[in-house]
Amino acid sequence: MSTGNEATERSSLLGRDLPRPNGLVQDHPIFLRVCHAPWGFINQTTLVAIRGLILIYLTILAPMLLDYKLYKREDGDSPLRIIFQFSTITFVLLWRYHLATFCWSYTHLYYPDLDEEDNTWETALLRKMSPPEQTITSRNRFYFSLYYTVSHVFAFMNIFIFWAFVVPKGHGDLPRDRQRGGGGDDAGSLEDGGGFFGHGWFEPFCVLNLWGYTALLALFEILLLNSIKRQIPVHTHIIGLVFILCAYLGWASFGKLFIGRAPYFWLDPEFVRYRELMFGYCALFVALGPAFFAFMYGLIGLREELAEKYGSPSQVSTPEGSQQGDQE
Repeated sequence: MSTGNEATERSSLLGRDLPRPNGLVQDHPIFLRVCHAPWGFINQTTLVAIRGLILIYLTILAPMLLDYKLYKREDGDSPLRIIFQFSTITFVLLWRYHLATFCWSYTHLYYPDLDEEDNTWETALLRKMSPPEQTITSRNRFYFSLYYTVSHVFAFMNIFIFWAFVVPKGHGDLPRDRQRGGGGDDAGSLEDGGGFFGHGWFEPFCVLNLWGYTALLALFEILLLNSIKRQIPVHTHIIGLVFILCAYLGWASFGKLFIGRAPYFWLDPEFVRYRELMFGYCALFVALGPAFFAFMYGLIGLREELAEKYGSPSQVSTPEGSQQGDQE
């Protein structure tokens, strides 16, 4: 087993090609691409440190956001309403993503070759933290690619819906006097009770983390911290994303029936009188998924072009294997 003293840079991302059934060369899969930044100024050691700091920050932030959400609930609201909120699901998806990528980056750098005959608990733990086995027929690469897509598209959708739609409609969960109840991600109103920063640091801090910094973190991840290529096949990712968004609408509807509160006002018949209008809101919500998928796809393409010109030479893929690493 390698030890922490062997903290030297491991082989480059494309240093060892994987065979494909047809005899061609396959680029490294998505699991290892999260372990390598495309930029020369972010080596593997720096990347592990950055991912560790992000994970620590999100882990410390989680109970603070939970306390904030419990504090902001109105009289009679069930604490269970939190699990139906889109912002909660978005945060959990991002936290789970950064937990996995930190573990994979750490073990890929410091413990790339584990002794298969070592059955100690330390080795078993490191084996669980290591990237999944790279098999030709496994669909795990696609599943993680879809998870990567959903978690980051959700982050963009979460901030867009809140600031472009919920807040202008007077339902923003802002640190001001609450005179209108939405009972979810839109509880509260815009009636000023001291301004955004007039209630101390805690509420603005939580609001900006729930509906601001998570999207910035997603941008930071896509542009700087990984070498994941554009998703292919595109249509499969879009279908999966749309299905998950529809599943969330079902989950939100169940929450309305179960606890009497909808995550968004436009899912609540008490605020939206016409069923057709509510269906229109739901359709727009689902349509935002492919729209922000296109945005994310463009960001990845931009990063690939810039990295090819200015990034680390070891991260530049060969033309033949341009996108094979993430394909099923």
